[in-house]
Amino acid sequence: MRRQGVLADAWLSTANAVVEAGGRLVALWASERSNQFVVCAAYATSEGLRWVELPLGAGATKYPDLSQAFHFAGRMQRAMADLVGVRAEGGDDRLWLNHGAWPNDYRPLSPLVSGQEMFLERAVTDYPFVRVEGEGVHEIAVGPVHAGIIEPGHFRFSVVGEKVLRLEERLGYVHKGIERRFTQLAPLEAFKLAGRVSGDSTVAHAWGYCMA
Repeated sequence: MRRQGVLADAWLSTANAVVEAGGRLVALWASERSNQFVVCAAYATSEGLRWVELPLGAGATKYPDLSQAFHFAGRMQRAMADLVGVRAEGGDDRLWLNHGAWPNDYRPLSPLVSGQEMFLERAVTDYPFVRVEGEGVHEIAVGPVHAGIIEPGHFRFSVVGEKVLRLEERLGYVHKGIERRFTQLAPLEAFKLAGRVSGDSTVAHAWGYCMA
């Protein structure tokens, strides 16, 4: 794995270079170090895993938006905003994981909080789904409660007849604060939590290892 620090102007150019080379964005996260935020991206490239870090500087909370290079980065950026408090400049600034369980200025992954804080129940607020308007457009809402066993999610279909013009979803209804718990465990203990988060994947991995 190759790890490198970059400046703001190289944050986007690095992402674009990965796209042009056929690489993939694996993960996007942020943390606080030495009184400043550091935004990190992990890329899968032909040369292996590449870890890129962007220090934001004292008091800074904005960084260049990666969703133009990797569309799905928008969700990870929104999660970073909810959990840590850093925001992609010009990106989607709607809440993603916070469904009203904690105040908007509370950051679950901040080193200044314990993760045990309790909050009064808050009124449900309207989520700003992107509306599609025009002649013959109908909006169909599905969820978040489903008849099957899939993860709860609220989906808005904007359709004309049988043609879906836009599908927008809101997930995160079963967010449990697992990220915060990981920060409180030693590495040799944290892997046990990872196994409990997705037990079927743990069994599948162990079975595959034994069969190999």
